[in-house]
Amino acid sequence: MGSNVPGPLLPLYAEQMALSTFTVSALFAVYLVALVATFTVMARTRLTRFAWALLPAAMLGGVVADLSLLVGGENVVFLFVGRFLTGTCVGVATGATATIVVAARGEKGRTIASSGAIFGSFVGLVLGAGVAEYLPGPTVTVYLVHMTLLVVVAVALLIALYSARETLRIALVEPKGQREAEAGPYIAPRTRTAGYGIGLAGWAIGGIAVGILPTAVREQTGSDSLVVGALAPVVLLSIAWLSPFVFAAIRTSLRPVQSLALIACGAVLTASGVVLPSLPLIVAGCVCWGLGQGFAYACGLRLLTRGLSAVEQGRTASRFASFAYGFTAVLALVTGGISTGWGTGAGMGFAGLVFVVLCTAVAVLGHGRWDLPEVTDASAAQPVAAPGTV
Repeated sequence: MGSNVPGPLLPLYAEQMALSTFTVSALFAVYLVALVATFTVMARTRLTRFAWALLPAAMLGGVVADLSLLVGGENVVFLFVGRFLTGTCVGVATGATATIVVAARGEKGRTIASSGAIFGSFVGLVLGAGVAEYLPGPTVTVYLVHMTLLVVVAVALLIALYSARETLRIALVEPKGQREAEAGPYIAPRTRTAGYGIGLAGWAIGGIAVGILPTAVREQTGSDSLVVGALAPVVLLSIAWLSPFVFAAIRTSLRPVQSLALIACGAVLTASGVVLPSLPLIVAGCVCWGLGQGFAYACGLRLLTRGLSAVEQGRTASRFASFAYGFTAVLALVTGGISTGWGTGAGMGFAGLVFVVLCTAVAVLGHGRWDLPEVTDASAAQPVAAPGTV
């Protein structure tokens, strides 16, 4: 909940402590490194059986991370520590949430975790930019507000977990003697690769928008406003969160290839807006990115977790997120390095090219496989028809 609070503050830290664009990128990337490490542990163990305890623990850890970030205004080392702790807590919370929502909501809960992650990122950006811009003590006040928010949400969480204790007890219990993961439905390698690829494309744009764009926008436009710097990622995440609800209300949805096309188009517009520079072009690119991201990550997650139990859902969601965040961390660091050496225009141009190539490759891999993924019973190794669409 609000884990991206430091995002809008990164340009401010850069000014106050004379940090390079690469260091700013590293501050964002260390959060992703922690996520990947935590997701890997969650995916390779059966810790998600204890989701009911892991989720409150992650909330408590978020408060500790805020305390480190609060001190980080005077020492950049504490910023890195705080970002690492935040990433660890978000990683634990993501796997735990994915487990709990399937236990409580069944198949309808498959994509709630991704929607919650997008909403939480949106809250963090708005909170970070708004408090830092309009309230005194921008590098202190925002973390006090966030800690208060975490405590309020944690109380609501504990009440909800207590109310659902019987449902969770039944759904998360592991049969006596079971130690190995249950064999889930078999997914053809090409279909699995397409699922990972579309999720990767959807999530990586959020990383670039939050970690790189605020600094790039302020540098290229010459604006001193933190709100202006955070405008692009706020537009992206708000549309990413709201668009699935809007499309559901009108009973339609974007197809995966349309999401990929929007992500590629958004990359071209955003990179062009940074190079020119043109804030309207950047915002237009983020609108396309938001529409694409709202469906892309959820599409990949649903494709890879269809038919899995609640515990296996949590493990697979962690593995899926680990892959997406790992790529995002590498892309953010490389983009930050290029921006430091050759300017933010060159850095965003590189990132835009990567997204265009990635989306094209995923569209080719997924051609003819989105609507009817090749899912078979692992024990019988015989094809099973999968009705409906992703």
